[in-house]
Amino acid sequence: MRKTPFILATLLALLPGCVFLDDGLDGRRARAECSREGGRPVRAPRDTVRQEPASPDTVVLFSAVRFPEDYDWQRDSAYGTVPFELLLYKDGSPVLTLASGTDPCFTTDPDRHHLLSGHLYTERAADGQTRIGRDGVELFRFDGREYLLGLLEDGADLYTLSRRVTEGGFTFRKNGSILLERPDGMPYGSLSDPSYAPTGALYRDSGSIVFCYRTRTGCFLVLDGRETQSVLPVQDYLDFRICGGKPVALGSDFKGNRLTEGRIWPEGDSYCVTGCFVNYAGARSYGCMRPTDSFLETVICREEAVLYHSPEASFGVAAGTDGRVYLYGAGSTGLYPLPCYFPSPKCARAVGDKLLVALTPKDTAQPPRVRLGRQEKEVRIHGYISGVGIEISQPAS
Repeated sequence: MRKTPFILATLLALLPGCVFLDDGLDGRRARAECSREGGRPVRAPRDTVRQEPASPDTVVLFSAVRFPEDYDWQRDSAYGTVPFELLLYKDGSPVLTLASGTDPCFTTDPDRHHLLSGHLYTERAADGQTRIGRDGVELFRFDGREYLLGLLEDGADLYTLSRRVTEGGFTFRKNGSILLERPDGMPYGSLSDPSYAPTGALYRDSGSIVFCYRTRTGCFLVLDGRETQSVLPVQDYLDFRICGGKPVALGSDFKGNRLTEGRIWPEGDSYCVTGCFVNYAGARSYGCMRPTDSFLETVICREEAVLYHSPEASFGVAAGTDGRVYLYGAGSTGLYPLPCYFPSPKCARAVGDKLLVALTPKDTAQPPRVRLGRQEKEVRIHGYISGVGIEISQPAS
C-alpha cells in the first residue's frame, strides 16, 4: 500500500479519532444492489460453522404483497389500479393485513416497505407529496416527491432522511419538520443497503443520531442534527461512516487490496469491510476482511452478489434476471433449485451464523418461501415477499 499523501497524514493528525482505510486510487461509490446475468458461479463453500438453534428471543419478520388470485402480478398490467393487500408476518404468522383501499400511505413497491422495531413503515409519493406511514396509519406528509434513505425511531419521535426523486440533495426531518437540508449533499448508505440495515443512512453511534454525506468540497458528519465542517478532502470514497465514535473512510485500497465496491460493517468498536476485491492479475472475488486480518480476504463467492455480514458469518446472494439465484456462505446451498425473484437487497439478512432470505418463485403455482439457514417455510399467498427483518426481545429477568 502506498504511503498516505502528506495532506491526508496532516489531516489525520488533526483528527486522531478518524480511521483512514484508503489512499484513494480511483474509488467508485459502491452499489447497494449488485446482480448480473450469466457468469460462472463457484461451488458454495462447505459448512464450517456449527449450526446452533435460533435464539428463542429472535423473531423473524417479513412483509408481503398479496393480489387477487386471478391477477397476473408478474406482468402487472393494471399497476396502480388493481386492489392488493400488504401484510406483515412474525415467525410465519400474519399479524397485520392492510387493504389498499382509497388513498393509502403504502404501495406495492418493495423499496418503500421498511421493517423496523416490529413495525411496518411505508412511504408513498403521490399528488406532489410524500406520505410516511406505520402499520397502515399515516404519521405525516410533506411537500415534494421524495424517497427515504434513512428512518430512525427515538421514543415517540421519528427521524427521516430523504432525497427528491428528480433532484439531488437531501432533507433531514423530525416528525416531518425540516432540521437540515442540503441541495448538493449525497448521504452514504440507504434503506436498501444491507450494511446499513435496518435504519438506512440514519443510525445510532455512541448514543448519537448520525449520518454522513459528501459534496464536491468534502465529506461531512451530522451528529444529533449538528453539522461538522468537512473532515476529509474531496474524494470519491466507497463508504464513510462512524464506528465506535470514530469516523471511518473506505476508499479503493484496503490493506493492499484494490476494491471496486465496498462497505463498512460496524462491529462494536471495530469493523469489517465487504466488497469486490481485485488481485494483481485482475481476478475478482466478493469477500470480507477485517483490519486485523492478513493480506488476503475471506472469499464468499466469485459471482457478482449482494453481500451480507454478521460478526459470526458472511453471505452472498447472486440473482440474475433469468431467475437463477445462488446462495453463498456457511450453511448455504449454491444454486437454488427453483427460478425465483429476489426483488430487493432487503429480502435477505445475516442472522448470526445463518442467512435469512426470502425468495418468490417465478412459477406462480409455487408459493414464496422464507429460508433461515437450512430451514425453509412456504408462505401461501398469490404475490411476493418484499422484505425480511428480525426483532430481538430481551429475555425476562
